Amino acid sequence: MVKELPPFESLAGKLLISAQNDAGDFFNKSVILITEHSAEEGAVGYLLNRPMQNLVAQEVFKDRDISFLGSDFVIKNGGPVDVTHGAVLHSAEYKAIDSHTLFHNLAITETQQILDDISNQLGPQHFVVFIGKSAWAPGQLEEEIMGNMWIPAPYSFDLVFNVPDNKKWQEALATLNIDANLLANRAGKA
Repeated sequence: MVKELPPFESLAGKLLISAQNDAGDFFNKSVILITEHSAEEGAVGYLLNRPMQNLVAQEVFKDRDISFLGSDFVIKNGGPVDVTHGAVLHSAEYKAIDSHTLFHNLAITETQQILDDISNQLGPQHFVVFIGKSAWAPGQLEEEIMGNMWIPAPYSFDLVFNVPDNKKWQEALATLNIDANLLANRAGKA
């Protein structure tokens, strides 16, 4: 018997918490901010807790002074789709010609201007730089949620910008009163 999907409800502006606990899975213990979601186009989002392993900030900001960001500043792996494309998720007080406000306090910009502004200390107060994104075909995300691959959760500005990457998954689960240890221990067991 085929499961019937519930009526469409956009998840744009929500977090997706991976219910996967397989170290070999790309989305293992990931938290994704969904920035676009429609029944016709599918969904797009950005992994919030996956630093790029082989890309340093100096490569993205080449010919720009970013020493003020500190040596621990990292570029995030937004996902396995469109890996030559970059985007900056940022606080909405910064506005460039191509900035797109996602929610009342969050925006996204996808051009070089924001990199120039960040390096000149004219950029947003809070920002995360991504290479790549995560994307789902129409209906795919809904099916994955019904298959218990993802847990939707409310968006949190603090989680996006202030919680360390290695704590985001646990903190996102805690917003739903889910103990990460219990989820980790039962994942993968029938």
